[in-house]
Amino acid sequence: MTAAVGLHTLLVLSDLALSRPPNLFARLRIPVNAPVDRIRSLLMREAGFNTMGERSAVIVPPEIPKDVETLLTRLGIQGSRDIYVRFGQRAIQTCSYCSSTADYTILVLSGILLDYLRTATLLLSLTTTINGRQRWRTNVLGALTCAFLAEVYAFTSASAVPLEKDANTAFMWHDNLFLARNILFVVLPVVIQILPAIYPPPPASAALAPVLGRLERTLPRAQLLRYFRQAVLRHPYTRERAVEFWTNDAADGAAARGNPNVQTTASKLGFGFASPAGSGDMDGQESVLRVNARMAVQSLKPLFMPPAN
Repeated sequence: MTAAVGLHTLLVLSDLALSRPPNLFARLRIPVNAPVDRIRSLLMREAGFNTMGERSAVIVPPEIPKDVETLLTRLGIQGSRDIYVRFGQRAIQTCSYCSSTADYTILVLSGILLDYLRTATLLLSLTTTINGRQRWRTNVLGALTCAFLAEVYAFTSASAVPLEKDANTAFMWHDNLFLARNILFVVLPVVIQILPAIYPPPPASAALAPVLGRLERTLPRAQLLRYFRQAVLRHPYTRERAVEFWTNDAADGAAARGNPNVQTTASKLGFGFASPAGSGDMDGQESVLRVNARMAVQSLKPLFMPPAN
């Protein structure tokens, strides 16, 4: 993906450096309302033909290229400067079938739409689950869509303001939008590539698979353990070890249950094991822990009863 972003950035930067929209008025440094004859004279002088009669000039009449002649002819038509400012020089100079504002709008927006689709394709490939940036897909595609809609509004409505007759300068909508659009095309993929990748958490089934495997190995061992208990008592050494273990465990339990601090703490936590009347079950009163244990056993008894049939 880094290589794709790099190639896309080089392509956009090359468009900015080598394929910028031509602007006759900016190149000749003349006002936008300059007469066609003055523009023609400056173009001829720029090409090496002197129209002022100097000796060093070439005397052969120049032959103006067909597209330049078309441009000069259309600039002489009323309202053509408005179209030039809105849609750029290339649209007026190369479109032979364009005769209305709608034609120029369709011509310009169709090329712009292709550029947006190319960038959107790159952003879609950058915001996938594989590279951990899927959460940004809605944001970047929404920003790209808003930018395209803003350009559509600019070409169709915002720029549809006629120039004043004595206007020397004008806001070149096509040229400035071209610059802003390509800056956006450079910034969006680079920012997405720089943002840290966050991968979604794995599904719960993947986390439970190791646990299920361990349970499958533990259950046979637990079933086998009940057969080992009888075997422990048959061997003298293991029988002594078992008796020693249970004797120590009984002594530890008796010491813990006889400790007043342990009894008080257990009562505060709701696990009191001492009888309210004393150490024994007097007056029919039982400890809280014994009552809870009896209730738990009573609730589990139906599970161990054989079926009725």
